[in-house]
Amino acid sequence: MTGFGAADTQWETWSCQVEIRSVNQRFMDIRCRLPLGFQTLEQDFKKQIKMICSRGKIDCSVRLEKGVGEEKLQLNPERAQRYNELLTEFESLSGRNLSVAAQDLSSINIIEENKSGEPPEECEKVIRDCLSKALEGFQQMKEREGQAMQSDIKLRLSSCASIVNTIEKLSQDEPGLYRERLQERLFRLTDGTEINPERLEQEIALLADRLDISEEVVRFRTHLEHMDDILSQREVGKKAEFLMQELNREINTIASKSNHAGISQASVEIKSELEKIREQLQNIE
Repeated sequence: MTGFGAADTQWETWSCQVEIRSVNQRFMDIRCRLPLGFQTLEQDFKKQIKMICSRGKIDCSVRLEKGVGEEKLQLNPERAQRYNELLTEFESLSGRNLSVAAQDLSSINIIEENKSGEPPEECEKVIRDCLSKALEGFQQMKEREGQAMQSDIKLRLSSCASIVNTIEKLSQDEPGLYRERLQERLFRLTDGTEINPERLEQEIALLADRLDISEEVVRFRTHLEHMDDILSQREVGKKAEFLMQELNREINTIASKSNHAGISQASVEIKSELEKIREQLQNIE
């Protein structure tokens, strides 16, 4: 099932962006791209992704960047302490009190800029928080798509039920149509000679038995009801696949039994709907 989730988090001068993408695939394949120094988080991230995905090709990308704003100034404690000791010693020897201005501090290099490009350890929490937000959006999109697929499948199942009702009605008229065609043919072949009505009814009864599709129709409807129940469950997979095979088997039997053009056309329509349902089921986890 396709899905997408993204999040952006700021912390001091650092920014983190996480993107998660997935496409449908039979097996599970998770790939994570993490910033240098945070690769140890990969296995933990994969576990979190597996909690909301059962299969699919999933790409998780994490970017950590340092902002271009002003660098933080910091005091060099060792140099500051040393200069303080020297000033105290000078004041003791000279008997004079010295005043120190800000520009003096910069000239003696005890205040320096923190220009390190390496992310601090605190960025791990930022990355985890950003991943959680991206996963939340990712899951919401998958759920919306899953609901849309479920609605589409139920609509097609309803269409199949309606078509099979039409097939059942057409099948009830089939013996009568066969009787009329048979009588016309026999009349032409016998030059109008009267045919034994009992013998004719026996032939029609035998044919009606061979054309009877009531059992197949009942089983088809039962499978449709079971399919509707399965769609409300968390695990669809193999159960739905089995029922799709059974539905196709029943409609093939119905089509092979009948010589009615309307039933043949309706059977093709059902097969088309079943194929679309099968394709949708392959996308549902």
